[in-house]
Amino acid sequence: MTRPTDSSHRRPADRRRIASAHRRWAFTAAAATLLLVLAGCADFSGPQSSYGAQPSLTEPAAVPVEPSQPRVGQSSTPSSPSSPTTPSSGQPQPSSSASSSAELDPCTPSDPAVIAACLDAPWGLAVFADGQSALVGERTTGKILRIAPKKDPVEYATVDGIDASGSGGLLGIAFSPAYDEDSLIYAYVTTKTDNRVLRLAPGDTPKAILTGIPKGSDHNGGRIEFGTDGQLYIGTGDAGKPDLAADPKSLAGKVLRVDEFGKPSKGNPDPTSPVFASGFTDVTGMCALGSTMGALDHRTGQDVLVGVKAGGSYTKVPSGQAVWTWKPSQGGAADCSLASAQLGFSSLDAQRVVAIRTDAKGNFTGNPETLLEKKYGRLLTLTLGGAGTKEEIFWATTSNKDGKGKPTASDDRVIVIPAGGGGGSNGPD
Repeated sequence: MTRPTDSSHRRPADRRRIASAHRRWAFTAAAATLLLVLAGCADFSGPQSSYGAQPSLTEPAAVPVEPSQPRVGQSSTPSSPSSPTTPSSGQPQPSSSASSSAELDPCTPSDPAVIAACLDAPWGLAVFADGQSALVGERTTGKILRIAPKKDPVEYATVDGIDASGSGGLLGIAFSPAYDEDSLIYAYVTTKTDNRVLRLAPGDTPKAILTGIPKGSDHNGGRIEFGTDGQLYIGTGDAGKPDLAADPKSLAGKVLRVDEFGKPSKGNPDPTSPVFASGFTDVTGMCALGSTMGALDHRTGQDVLVGVKAGGSYTKVPSGQAVWTWKPSQGGAADCSLASAQLGFSSLDAQRVVAIRTDAKGNFTGNPETLLEKKYGRLLTLTLGGAGTKEEIFWATTSNKDGKGKPTASDDRVIVIPAGGGGGSNGPD
C-alpha cells in the first residue's frame, strides 16, 4: 500500500480523468421547476420520537417554484460560480467557443453539475469542510483523487493490494474529525484475505487499524462514518453467509464502533469487541440521524434505514424502528445523507435522489421531493457538502459501468445536486 502523494502530482493526461468543464460556466436565476412527484417511493413505519415517519403521505403535484431572489453566491446575471452549484434551470449555458471545445472531449463535460468525469467505479466520497472540493475513491483502482469544480483531479493517495473482484476494493472513505489538525483519512478496503479499515496519514504508509472483517464476492458492506460522538461507525455485510450476521463472534453483518485507533469504543455492548449492533445483510449507506447513526441495509425483500442502537439486533427490524423502507419494485436505496432540514437518499435502479424534509425534532414533514431523476443514470454514494451553511449541496457518484447501467462516454462521474431542489429528468448529458 503506497503512501498519500503530494497534491501537486497530477495524473497523466492519457488516463482520461478530467473533472469539470475547463471554461467559465454561465449561470442564470431563471425560474426553476422542482420535481416533487414521488409516487410510491417509500413505505414509512409508525411514528417515532426522533426521525419518526409521517403517518400519511399523499402524492404531491408538480409545483413550479419561482425564486424570489438569486441563490447565495449567484448573481441575477450570468457569472462564474464560486461553488459547485447547479443552475436553476438544471441545464448548462456554455459560451459557443467553450462548448465546441468541451464537446470534443467527454471527460471535459460542459454540464456544471458534473465535478469529475471518466472515473473508474467511484465509490467512497468525502467533501472537505469548505464545501468546494472532495476526495473520491475509485473502487477498482485503489486511487483516491481530490476533485473540485473546473480543476483536473489530483492524485491524493493510492491504496495498493486491494481485491476489487465482486463488490470489493476501495470502498468507503472518511475524514478524521480533527482533519484540520492531523490530516488523517480513513478507508474501508477489501484485500485478498479480508475487509479492513486503514488510516492514511500524509507521508506515511497506510496503517490497518481494524482487520478480520469477512469478505465475499458480494455483501462486503463498506460504509464508514464518524458520528457526533467522535467514534467511527463501520457498516459491514454478511459476506454472502447470513448466519454470520447473528454470530456475536463475527464482524460480518454488523455495525462496528471504534475509536480513531481502531479500539472498541466505550459504551459498546461488549467493551472488548468493536460490535455495536448486529443482524445486517449489506450496509450500503450510513448517515447521522441527530445523535444516532443511521444504517441503510440492502436486503432481498426490501432496503431499510434504521437508527442503530447499542446491542440492537436487526435480523428482523423491531416494530417502529424502521425510519424508511424501499421495495425492489420501488427502485431500492443505496445511500443516505442528512442536510440541515432534509434527509436524502440515492437509488441505483430508480436513478434518482429523493429527500424528505425534517423539523427541529427530527420528524418528517410534507411530501418527499425528487431532487434529481434519470439524468445521470444510476446513483450510488450520496453525501453532503457545505453542511450547516446556506450552500448545502448533495454530492453523488454514478455507477453506470457496473454492468447494470447504460454508460455514456463521460462515465462514471461525480455530480452535485442543490439540497432542496434542482436536477432534471432529461436523460444523460
